[in-house]
Amino acid sequence: MESFFNTPNFMSPEFFGRFDGFRKFSADSVKRLEGLNLKLTENLMKKQAELISFAMDTGNRTVALYSEGKALPEILSEQAKLASDYGSRLYSLMQETGSVFADCQGEYRTWLEEGYKEFSEQMQSVTSEFNPLAKTKVG
Repeated sequence: MESFFNTPNFMSPEFFGRFDGFRKFSADSVKRLEGLNLKLTENLMKKQAELISFAMDTGNRTVALYSEGKALPEILSEQAKLASDYGSRLYSLMQETGSVFADCQGEYRTWLEEGYKEFSEQMQSVTSEFNPLAKTKVG
């Protein structure tokens, strides 16, 4: 049985040229993944900033409520309204954040599937020349 390293084309420029394709594909894939991660991080940071802004606004409104000198029943009523508004906004932001994750999930899946397909095709191309068993289609 002939060793992989003893095959006639092992040290050929074509053989190493195929690995250059792997290098380019890997670099492009990492750049695309970096873009997906950056987009996700930016969207999540926007949602976090909205939540912090709304929490600070609610806190300011609560402090203002105490400084207005209203009667206790009015203060309690206003606090209940503030708590309700805060809870509603929090729930809304949670739904929007879930939507951000759902949108990115499809993009990550596409990235992974395309990467697997490209990797399989390139691996098939490189190995088929040296391994007769690799001539069968992968995937």
